Amino acid sequence: MANFDRMADTYDAWYETPLGRTVEALEKELFFRLMRPVSGARVLDAGCGTGRLTAELARKGFMVTGVDISPAMLKKARDRTRLLRNVTLLHADVEKLPFPDAAFDLVVAFTVLEFTTNPGAAVRELWRVVKPGGSLMVAVLNAWSPWAWWRRRRARRRGGIFAQATFYSLRDLTTLLRENTGETVLSWDACVFIPPWAGPLLIRLAVPLERSVRPLLRPLGALIIVRLDKRTVMQRVFAPAELTKRIVPGIRPRETHATHLE
Repeated sequence: MANFDRMADTYDAWYETPLGRTVEALEKELFFRLMRPVSGARVLDAGCGTGRLTAELARKGFMVTGVDISPAMLKKARDRTRLLRNVTLLHADVEKLPFPDAAFDLVVAFTVLEFTTNPGAAVRELWRVVKPGGSLMVAVLNAWSPWAWWRRRRARRRGGIFAQATFYSLRDLTTLLRENTGETVLSWDACVFIPPWAGPLLIRLAVPLERSVRPLLRPLGALIIVRLDKRTVMQRVFAPAELTKRIVPGIRPRETHATHLE
């Protein structure tokens, strides 16, 4: 928390650079493409930071609650969202959320698990407050991306929040989610395939590059976003004795990039 408090005043500066604006646009495009809830849904932005995503969700018509463990970051979020009536901001730890079970249609954790002391506990709490039929969306910094290497290298020299961050591969993340939610089906995608040292030309080409390289390089994108849907119907299947303890999901429409984890 102390590190985020110290950087609250400078946190948003990178997003005002050409590279920062491009990366944020690519991340939000993918995030909103993977979303399902309709306007008016109740959304929890867990680990909301300075409220960049919180404000975007609110402007799209969602009823948004943002929580963060850093008072300084929350102050920035309050300044950013002060004119938005559909935003509530609270000081809270994602590992101990102050909400009843099944409180939200959508729960979002955007680059949060990397900085939690107990990511398993965080996932269990995030999942607990998702309504049946709702969704959990988790975005993490990809351990296989050049961005992870670059951030680790800079952190070793300069310190900062990435010195203690845990980067996740797709396998790491899906294992964490499976073990702490019980779900075995998810939807996922990745974005940001330009490197962190990209110059003006690569930045200008970022959008067409995104479209062309994603099919081949998806596991290497700088940001991985996973969506899990909390199913409402579970059906027990009559089967041989060794299978009678298995629970299988009801039939759902096939989804793009759906992955079975077993």
